[in-house]
Amino acid sequence: MSDANQVRINELARELEVKAKAIIDLLAGYGVTEKKTHSSSIPVDVAEKVRKHIQGVADAEAAEEAKAKADKERGTLRLRPRGCVRPLHLRRLRLQQLCRETCSSRADAGGC
Repeated sequence: MSDANQVRINELARELEVKAKAIIDLLAGYGVTEKKTHSSSIPVDVAEKVRKHIQGVADAEAAEEAKAKADKERGTLRLRPRGCVRPLHLRRLRLQQLCRETCSSRADAGGC
C-alpha cells in the first residue's frame, strides 16, 4: 500500500484530540492487530471508522453535559410523571403544614 492510503496513528490522534493509546486500543475492534505504536500507519478506511467512533462518543458526552447543565440550571426540582404519588414522608409534611395553617387561622377566629 502506498502512503496515500495510510494515516499515521499519531496524526489521527492529534486531529481528534485524543491519546494515541486510545486509538491503538480501538484498532483491535476493526481487525487491525499488528499496530502497536503511535508512529504506525493504518488504512484510510479504518481511520474513517475510528473518526466516526470517537466523534460519536464526543457528541454523546457533549449531549450528556448539556443535559446535566440544563438540569443544574433548572434546579434540583424534578417533575414526577403524571400519576406518580409523592413519597409518604412528603405527604405527611404537607398535611402537617396544612394543619398548622388551618389551626392558626382558626386560632385567630377563637379556636382550633
